[in-house]
Amino acid sequence: MNEPGILIVEDEIIVALDIRNSLERIGYRNVRIASDGAQALELVEERPPDLILMDILLKEAGTDAADGISIATKVRERRDIPIIYITAYADETTLQRAKITQPYGYILKPFEERDLRTTIEMALYKHRMEDELRRSEERYRRFFEEDLTGDFIADGAGTIVTCNPAFARIFGFPSTDEAMGTGLSALFPSAAEWDGFIGAVRNNRMLVYHERELRRADGSPVFIVTNTTGLFEGGTLVEIRGYIFDETYRKRLEQQFLQAQKMEAVGRLAGGVAHDFNNLLTVINGYSEFILSQSPAENPFLREVREINRAGERAAHLTRQLLAFSSKQVLQPRVVDLNTIVTNIESMLRRLIGEHIELKSNLAEDLWKIEVDPGQLEQVIMNLAVNARDAMSGGGELLIETANCTVPFDLPAISPEMRQGDYIKLTVSDTGHGFDDETRSYIFEPFFTTKPPGEGTGLGLPTVYGIIAQSCGHIDVRSEPGNGSVFTIFLPRAEKPEQARTDRTAPGEARHGTETVLVVEDEDVVRSLISHILKLYGYTVLEARNGADALLVHKRHRESIDIAIIDLVMPGLSGNVLADRLHQATPGLKVLFISGYTDRTIHDLIADEKSAAFLQKPFKPDELAERLRQVLEG
Repeated sequence: MNEPGILIVEDEIIVALDIRNSLERIGYRNVRIASDGAQALELVEERPPDLILMDILLKEAGTDAADGISIATKVRERRDIPIIYITAYADETTLQRAKITQPYGYILKPFEERDLRTTIEMALYKHRMEDELRRSEERYRRFFEEDLTGDFIADGAGTIVTCNPAFARIFGFPSTDEAMGTGLSALFPSAAEWDGFIGAVRNNRMLVYHERELRRADGSPVFIVTNTTGLFEGGTLVEIRGYIFDETYRKRLEQQFLQAQKMEAVGRLAGGVAHDFNNLLTVINGYSEFILSQSPAENPFLREVREINRAGERAAHLTRQLLAFSSKQVLQPRVVDLNTIVTNIESMLRRLIGEHIELKSNLAEDLWKIEVDPGQLEQVIMNLAVNARDAMSGGGELLIETANCTVPFDLPAISPEMRQGDYIKLTVSDTGHGFDDETRSYIFEPFFTTKPPGEGTGLGLPTVYGIIAQSCGHIDVRSEPGNGSVFTIFLPRAEKPEQARTDRTAPGEARHGTETVLVVEDEDVVRSLISHILKLYGYTVLEARNGADALLVHKRHRESIDIAIIDLVMPGLSGNVLADRLHQATPGLKVLFISGYTDRTIHDLIADEKSAAFLQKPFKPDELAERLRQVLEG
């Protein structure tokens, strides 16, 4: 250790020199002398000593007879230096005044060198300990205040005695002062939950990784994990200490992930149902179309067949919505301007929502382009508009907005799958009756509806969800009972330039043909229907019930087969695998895929394969014949 520096403040120079000699004899050689208060203050500023030996009474003190105390007071105001008073005599008033300066000891003249050394060593040791304690307290204070976890101490009744800024931030208090004095019970959703918590602290004395939902100062929910300890005196809870982790973001991600898993499972179920149902509808609608086309006007059952056909068409529309929800439909995306889509359907929306609802739009200038299926996106907007209309039976306002945004700079991601990057934001908001959080958790599930029986299928919002998901977008919903609803859709910015639009040509009348067609379909009734249609249009038909059977038929008739109609979903060899095997044997063989559903990967396969096309089930006889001719002549 370095030798401590000592400053002697003594106006009697002989006494001062005598004290210095004593200090040197007992081992203190770094000693300076000040003969008055002014000189003492100068030496303190020049090189602060480790300890001051201060004469409690200095001569030439003017009106202040206890000038040593005054100098000590000034020193203590400027520096943290331990002071020991040296005095031959001091009255009680002077001693009481000296106590204010918190001296580290007194030495009475004359003194023994042993007593001088003991007093100095005790003062230096005490000062070191106090300094260490102050640094320790400062480290703890800084750790407490800068800790990212919410730290708190409350009394036995639960009133917050102290807390750090993180605690105030977690629970939405403007400052720690606002938080202190608040009862912990106010942060619990109910008195029963607070009673359960405090009872657990009393019974267990410590709660480790205790997870629960609490309330912020404004009443909004916050999910926390806390480690809490109760301090007891004589069996009575006197203090509660704890630290809190804010798990709200993680909890929301977890809930979103679970919701995504649930929607994926429901989507797989919906897609499977739609696939099987579409096979049945292909037969129902196909044969009813035949009957209608072949029946004379005086047929007594003509009206009944028409009703069967209409019911089949409505059922086909429902299955298309299920496929949209389950992301199992084939989209035809292209680069478009969202503002143009909104503008083009505004007149239709006005007729759709009625005159009692005011339609407004706020479309951003210089909006980035998106790559979507325009028809499907129009369906999204119309479904949201219909949903808003039904929520505003007494009138209201429907607002459609567009804007550019960047994640995560402009706003936080709304789902775990939402990647960083540029998005176009489409917002559809209404002033309707809104709905609560429980309803919100179900609105995208098929067949869930809040409308009376017979007034809604429960497929409007699931269709929106499916189209947006299949378009690599995301959807967020905000609503409160009585405060309307806001649906916000985020679609990725297109990387390609906008394409020039080409007008679609209306399909012509179905044409006949004489080519040989290989029909591969595992459903007997569907295969039979397709064969029947094609034979009526003049084609030669070869049938196969699965992939293995198709390879055998193809081997026997390889030279004569012009095109293969293949169901994508079959047991054994799937449709695309079968097509690859056929192409290996007969390069350039044209293929028309059919299916009750498909996904984006199959769509990409079809797009890459120039000799392949796709037709969605259920289809009408003339649609099949027309599509077949397009592929053959393409």
